[in-house]
Amino acid sequence: MKAKKREILKKVSLFYIRTYTNTGKFLYICISKKISKIAGQYFAMRNGLYLIMILCTFLLSTQTKAQKEVKFNKDSIPPAFSKLKTYYNQPEVYLSHWEKIKKDIDNKKGDKTTDLFYLYKDRNYFHYNHGDLDSLKKYTPIIKDLSLRLHNKAEYYKNWSFLCEQIIYSNASKEDMEEMDKMYNDALKRKSEIGLAFSLNEIANFYGANKNYAKALPYITQAMQLFEKLKFWDEYTPLCSNYIVILTSTNKYQEAQNAFYHLDSLANLSLTSPSVNMSIARILMIKDMASVVFTEPQDTVILRKYLADIEDLYRKSPHENRIYLYNTTETYAKLKGDIDTLLAYQDSSAEHYRKSRNVINLKRMYNNKASALHRAHRYDEAYLMLRKYVSLSDSLYKNDTQKQLNELSTRYNMNKLELEAKNISLKARNIQFLYACALIVVLITTLIIGIQFYRHKLKNNRLLRKQAQELQQANEKAQQAQIMKTAFIQNMNHEVRTPLNAIVGFSECLAEIPLSKAETKEISATIKKNSDNLLKIISDMISIANIDSGDQTLTYQEIPVNELVNKLLQEMKEYAQAKVKFYYTPCQTDYILSSNEDIVHQILINLLHNALKFTSSGEVELSYEVDNKNYKLYFHVRDTGIGVKSELKEKIFSRFYKVDSFVPGAGLGLSLCRILAERIEARVYLDDTYQNGCLFTFEHPLK
Repeated sequence: MKAKKREILKKVSLFYIRTYTNTGKFLYICISKKISKIAGQYFAMRNGLYLIMILCTFLLSTQTKAQKEVKFNKDSIPPAFSKLKTYYNQPEVYLSHWEKIKKDIDNKKGDKTTDLFYLYKDRNYFHYNHGDLDSLKKYTPIIKDLSLRLHNKAEYYKNWSFLCEQIIYSNASKEDMEEMDKMYNDALKRKSEIGLAFSLNEIANFYGANKNYAKALPYITQAMQLFEKLKFWDEYTPLCSNYIVILTSTNKYQEAQNAFYHLDSLANLSLTSPSVNMSIARILMIKDMASVVFTEPQDTVILRKYLADIEDLYRKSPHENRIYLYNTTETYAKLKGDIDTLLAYQDSSAEHYRKSRNVINLKRMYNNKASALHRAHRYDEAYLMLRKYVSLSDSLYKNDTQKQLNELSTRYNMNKLELEAKNISLKARNIQFLYACALIVVLITTLIIGIQFYRHKLKNNRLLRKQAQELQQANEKAQQAQIMKTAFIQNMNHEVRTPLNAIVGFSECLAEIPLSKAETKEISATIKKNSDNLLKIISDMISIANIDSGDQTLTYQEIPVNELVNKLLQEMKEYAQAKVKFYYTPCQTDYILSSNEDIVHQILINLLHNALKFTSSGEVELSYEVDNKNYKLYFHVRDTGIGVKSELKEKIFSRFYKVDSFVPGAGLGLSLCRILAERIEARVYLDDTYQNGCLFTFEHPLK
């Protein structure tokens, strides 16, 4: 009976707590009466009073905690802190003013937490605005600590996201993955929806920065839903803007327009209703997104409407950042074909980004202006502008633009040579009336120059084509390396953690739980199996790394084949499942193979390991044959496992490719086999004519 009472007490208490948390103090009296009624039905008077006392104590403590939480109002921010943002484009003035406020706070008596929060919050945003990663690393922990002391989780995660975002755009891929992982796990631990929204946003930013829009979209969609649910409009707006940019970049123009119209309706509602509270800066950002969505000549009228809206907003708020006006006017001038207006507003945008030290957008403006000048056939100016762009770009961007730079450089040089040729021709015509013989000399000289120029031009064109091919190959290699790196991180995150978790978990069982001998033996076998899997993954990774670096030197030995194979059978017997017959079919006589024993051993080990892993019943056979006519030795590994579709016969030899994602392994074994085989002038391939499983052949030349 007592157990039943405790269970009822638990259920009633949980019901009240959840209801109180979700609906607030407004339902306090109603719920209290309901709980009292429920408790009175099941308890005696004494126990009922006891329950009521417990609940009252809980409510009082919850109320006290709620009172401590600070509700921030933008209008309550002290004027001294608000004035700081006016100095963002004057770093020296800003830092001087900031230090003065800090000194005043230090001399102030009483609790300084709120003042310090506003001060360091502004300092952190200042460094974020200027792209100063080192300063963000210094000040982010300070503002995070102050945010927690004031129970302000929104600012806690918002300032953390500033740091993550800056790390992303500094191309520190390992570091940003670690920081985003910390932020995401922290949000899960604290069960914070706003924390999840910010962390999902940064994951989307990471994939977007690497132009992996397919992976970015699900994360950015989830983040948008959370921000909209929580009515964090100033965070929802830039996120939705990024979403629109991704849609346009992937040619999903109708979806982009729909998203823009939804965002614009929220902006218009914010201007007329308190239900959507957006800053003027965010409303300007939304109106400016029209320059991203409406970029075709038939969109000129629509874009002019939004440009008028922006101009009207700036008249009402003249101190707001004017970059949105520059962006929209630039796009409008481009649609109208007004090159002078376009170039003027591009200069205004570039000057704004230069003052704010926004290198990424400054590079973008230099590139846009170079393109505009190129379309206007102003090649000299385009060439000089593109040089500015290249000087700001890192090596990756240089690779993408070098071809264009070379083309403009050639045009520039050609213009100069054509001008020189015209001057020569003019002089010749003036002289021909006086010196007839000089005309012949001039013609011959011009012909020689023309021939040399033509040869020089052909040579330059060949050089440019070669450079373009090299740049394209380098870019493709860089893209492939990025894809492989991403695949490697994703695979290693799963394939290393899975056996490690098993090892750690079963080790704790051995250490903490009394077990029988049979249980201990079973757990020990599981630990060994997972340890072997982990060691194989690491061994394959090291082997590939050594091959890629070219550190290995090859030596050849005389290898007795039967002896080598028997040794392999002993090593691999433990990996065969109970229902699998694992055997070797030798030649009638032994054969001595001249090769690198380590490589041959590793190739056969990986082929056997692959066959045993995918064969749950039936048989796995290892055999070999000697073809003296063609000077070849063939090792065959045959199994009756799941098999491989013929269209995948080459794909399975790619790094990190897995036929079955639920089978342990990193997808390196077959790739390593092929790479090692190529080192000894051999080859490994799948015989797709075999239909009862898989038949892999290791073909080794005879010397």
